[in-house]
Amino acid sequence: MRIRHLRLRDFQRHERLDLKLADGLNVIRGPNEAGKTTIQRALELALYRRCTAAGREMDGYRSWGVGSDRPPQVELDFEDDGVSGRLTKRFAGSRGTVAFTLGNEKASDPAFVDRRIAELTGIPSEKFFRSTASVRHEELDELGSDEGTLRDRLQSAISGADRGTSTAKRRLDDALRRYTAEGPKNPGHLKRAREEAAWIEAELRAGEAELERLERDQAALFGARERQAAAEVRLSDDRRLLTESERAVELKMEVDAAQARYERLKRATEIRLEIGEREASHPSKIPLAQLRADVERLRQLEAAISGLRAELATETEVASYDVGIQVPNWSRWAILAIVLAVVAVILALARTALGLGIAGALLALVVGAGAVGSTFWAVRERNAAFDERRQTLLRDEQIARRLRGRSELAHELAENERQRTALLERLGIEDVPTAERLLTAEAEHVAGIDELRAELRGVAADVPEDANVAVLRDEAAAEADQRRHALAGMGEIGASPLASRDRYRAAVAASQRELEGAIAQEAGACALVEQNSVDAERVASLAEQHSAALDRLASAERRLRVYETTLKTLIAAEEATMKRAARYLETHMSRDVSLITGGRYRRVRVDEQQLTFRVWAPERGHWVEVQELSQGTLDQFYLAARLGLVRQVTQGGRPPLILDDPFVSFDDERAVRSAELLKAMAADYQVLLLTTSDRYDSVADTVIKLAGPTGTDSGNGLDSERPAQDQRSSASVQRARRPDRASTTESR
Repeated sequence: MRIRHLRLRDFQRHERLDLKLADGLNVIRGPNEAGKTTIQRALELALYRRCTAAGREMDGYRSWGVGSDRPPQVELDFEDDGVSGRLTKRFAGSRGTVAFTLGNEKASDPAFVDRRIAELTGIPSEKFFRSTASVRHEELDELGSDEGTLRDRLQSAISGADRGTSTAKRRLDDALRRYTAEGPKNPGHLKRAREEAAWIEAELRAGEAELERLERDQAALFGARERQAAAEVRLSDDRRLLTESERAVELKMEVDAAQARYERLKRATEIRLEIGEREASHPSKIPLAQLRADVERLRQLEAAISGLRAELATETEVASYDVGIQVPNWSRWAILAIVLAVVAVILALARTALGLGIAGALLALVVGAGAVGSTFWAVRERNAAFDERRQTLLRDEQIARRLRGRSELAHELAENERQRTALLERLGIEDVPTAERLLTAEAEHVAGIDELRAELRGVAADVPEDANVAVLRDEAAAEADQRRHALAGMGEIGASPLASRDRYRAAVAASQRELEGAIAQEAGACALVEQNSVDAERVASLAEQHSAALDRLASAERRLRVYETTLKTLIAAEEATMKRAARYLETHMSRDVSLITGGRYRRVRVDEQQLTFRVWAPERGHWVEVQELSQGTLDQFYLAARLGLVRQVTQGGRPPLILDDPFVSFDDERAVRSAELLKAMAADYQVLLLTTSDRYDSVADTVIKLAGPTGTDSGNGLDSERPAQDQRSSASVQRARRPDRASTTESR
């Protein structure tokens, strides 16, 4: 399988990347953060990851700043045995899609496409691909990351079988455990077969003894059933007599109840007659409620009349009042003030005209002062006159009001006396004390009637008010006589119902105990018979089962011997297969290591059990573990091992080899020789070498240059933002500034 064209859409750093690849060694070169590892991961996902995969890891492959509506997408144009094909995967979780085309073959089922890719590449899974054909510079020492699968693939490559022996051995081990397990909870087949044969033999021996006991138990069951039938007859008779005695007790209770009812109804008849007599002899013809209201009104009127009379007696007579008040006269003082003011003004004017001098001025001042004093006295007299007038008006109003109130009191007194007289005439009595006595007598009479009614409700609570109590009384008497006649007809039981009931209850209890004992005996005998359910046919069947159990035990023992022999043979074959695989790796690793190290190391040994390596050290003159060498040399050995494993496990498949800068710990000479080794392998496998160095350009068939990031931090971000946010922002700047085409291709 050789990839011709790789297209990435919205995959981490690459929003849009198109790469054209050659058949041989493709060197994809670029600086750090150019997206080389992203290309390797995209190829791994495109070949082996299910398109419907979801989770945080898949979300991390989405391009920075791209929305959820643009999931990562990888498209491969490839060729296999001269037939062109295309694989497109769109990783959108449950909505992910895949499209596979190879010649006329087309498929969109994810499971089918995964199986088809595994057939084309010869590698079954992503994990196995990363353990062999996909090499990262930090993963060269992870040869044993999938040891079980690697072992099976080595066995399959050497032996030509369709599958490895790990599954077969595991199944054989499980089968042996199932046959040989001795635990009490989960015994093996052999233990169960032995226990089954022993159990059937014991059951066969116990069957004959059970047949003998069965006959004895059946005889005991027959006798117990006869005793139970006799006890049931006696119990039935006793229960019948007990029922009659209980009926007699009920009749006796009904007689007592009817007699008591008769007595109550008799008293109710007497009470009704007395109530009728009292209803016809009321002291007053007026109902008690009306009488009480009228007497209460008389009390109120009497109290009001007494109060009005007392108030009229204490009222003062104001009709003869004659008050004379002298009203102050202030007008003369006002006239005097005006005259003096005019004189003062004239004197002031004449002083200037006539030349009166100081004497004229003093005279004018004196006259002016007199005018001011007259004005003050006139104002004072005027205010006093107004006050006197106001008091006169108030006094007149009070006198008029008192005269009007006395007239109203006299009118109210006359009205109350009229109402009192009318009430007394309606009641037919002379005065209020007589009305009080009449009310008391009527209240006592009504209270007596109420007491009788209350007693009637007590003795005849269940009797309707409109019912004829005398008829009910006679019916109760007749019912009592009828129950007495029924008791008399029951003979001895009717003569003493309670004693008969107690006697027959004891008899029923005794019969019940006897019956229960018989039932218990019958149940015990029946249980013994049921326990002895084994018959002659079952004993014969047990004999046949015992023979069959012995045959199954012998068959299980033979099957166990077959499993043990098969497992031993398989282990021996596996050891031989692993030896052949180890020798295969030794041959190819020795050649590759010699080429990489320039002949320093030529001999390599592979431990077929642990898949560890030993190398002949020229300085020491003996074999040493590769872990004792330098890290760079150790990486070179594991690179050779990975390349040998690719040749070994892929068989007819030709997966692309993807190496992400595996030579970082190599010196320049060994790195170039390693690239030449990859160049040689490119005859059979397409190789993609991801690197930052140009020292492999001379041996490459195609060199693809990736542009590095160009964005820089402007320093405008907030220091408090999280590092992940800073990285995402920086990545967005880089993506915005890089060209649409992130790669250029140089062909050699």
